[in-house]
Amino acid sequence: MFRTMSIVALLLITLAGCASPRTMSRDEWLQASTRTYTDVSKDQFFAAAEELFRLADGDDFQVAYPDADQMVATRRWTVYMVLAFSMGTDTWLVRATDESDGLAASVAVSTGNSGAGPMMTTGGDWTVTGAPGAGAIPVQGTAIYEIFWARMDYLLGKSPDWMTCEEAIERAKTKVVWGNNEALCNLINVKDRTPESSVVPVSG
Repeated sequence: MFRTMSIVALLLITLAGCASPRTMSRDEWLQASTRTYTDVSKDQFFAAAEELFRLADGDDFQVAYPDADQMVATRRWTVYMVLAFSMGTDTWLVRATDESDGLAASVAVSTGNSGAGPMMTTGGDWTVTGAPGAGAIPVQGTAIYEIFWARMDYLLGKSPDWMTCEEAIERAKTKVVWGNNEALCNLINVKDRTPESSVVPVSG
């Protein structure tokens, strides 16, 4: 039985590796990852971004500012299963520059992971073996960027509505958007708190 399970697991891994994932075109990347805000300062924008990450998972996010126009937010995570575990790091690169028509903002998120699980030895015994880790891979799809910008719009006072993870996951299931949004909405190790109010009061 254990041998059968290991063979099935290897087959699934092989098939997953052979699948061709959907990727975004340059135009899709630009549409999904960029926004222009009027009447929003750079300080307000980065304050809202920090609040977004704090609400998502509190102190698990580490924020740094390599320069005046850029924020890097990283979050290390671990998922434990019955006989295995997976760990990884989500890295967010958030930028904002002052342009003639407003504040030009962009975001990109990538994920790297590794794990360990049971593996049968040549002697027929089982041992926990680490699996090769994946380097930081850009998250493909519009789902993660939709919820990021929807929440930024709320925190910046541009929208009265906060997009919940339940809503975001449903929109991905019904193919309104595509790709995974686990960097904010995995529902396993993300706190996902709701804000009491926007960082910048909603105008009008």
